Amino acid sequence: MRVTGRHSPYEDVHMSDSPSTALPRQIADAYVDAFIELDPISGTFLGVAESSRSLPDFSPAGQEALAELARATLAQLDLAEQLPGAADDAERRCGRLLRERLTAELAVHEADEALCAVSNLHSPVHSIREVFTVTPTETDEDWAAVVERLRAVPAALAGYRESLALGLERKLYGGPRATATVIGQLDEWVGDGTKGFFQDFAAAGPASLRTALDDAARQATQALDELRQWMRDVYAPAIEGAPDTVGRERYARWSRYFNGTDLDLDEAYAYGWSEYHRLLTEMRTEAEKVLPGAGPGRRWPISTPTASTSRGSTRSRRGCRA
Repeated sequence: MRVTGRHSPYEDVHMSDSPSTALPRQIADAYVDAFIELDPISGTFLGVAESSRSLPDFSPAGQEALAELARATLAQLDLAEQLPGAADDAERRCGRLLRERLTAELAVHEADEALCAVSNLHSPVHSIREVFTVTPTETDEDWAAVVERLRAVPAALAGYRESLALGLERKLYGGPRATATVIGQLDEWVGDGTKGFFQDFAAAGPASLRTALDDAARQATQALDELRQWMRDVYAPAIEGAPDTVGRERYARWSRYFNGTDLDLDEAYAYGWSEYHRLLTEMRTEAEKVLPGAGPGRRWPISTPTASTSRGSTRSRRGCRA
């Protein structure tokens, strides 16, 4: 599903084999095909040319469509793993990986993380901006796809805003500090409204598409500005005083998502501290060799250059240039 649609693409997926005979790798292939229909940003990162023309639906409906696809795929995988041939090592490993990724994504979805997805590093608004930096721009045909993708920005941002608004209704808040940082980033990306990120990006396009590119970039920047104003005037005041979004359960959920495994957080935390102290001891040992009595955190004396050393340095620099 793209920003122009509201149905699940899983209904449109046609496997080369029927679901009752498809093995895990075939299930995985069908899932990827359906997934990039829903998430053309991922399609672009995977090198799928057709994805360059659109953006994902970041609304609650769009997020639910991704979850629906994951659930349907897991149901197909349950059947596939019972088939003759599923015990093959490649099939078994593919099925295990697919199941791990889908269950991790569903855990994030079912915790309504998309309704408070405010971050200074990674969020829908960052993904929308970032994907243009990797969208192909070598030919006029590439730039024609860029025009369509730019025109999709307003709907994609509107979907993101819809998710955050639902989060406000459910008292699922993004962090105040992250929100303030994002507003500052939007200030930079919008610019003065005529020379923001999208205008700068579109300026490199061909003269034959100049009018279309400029118009699409203007619409994209206007949508970005509208999001900025809403974040500043509505969202930020609504979450003022709320605690920043941290906690053990949330950390564990995202740790699983990013690492692909359920880490023992206490063990990992203890290991991190032990490594810190080990490295600190090594630093102190090495510092003692360089300057006895000194160590990490102590300011080392800095010698004032003499005239002779300055002249020597000058000669050395001239020698390098020569």
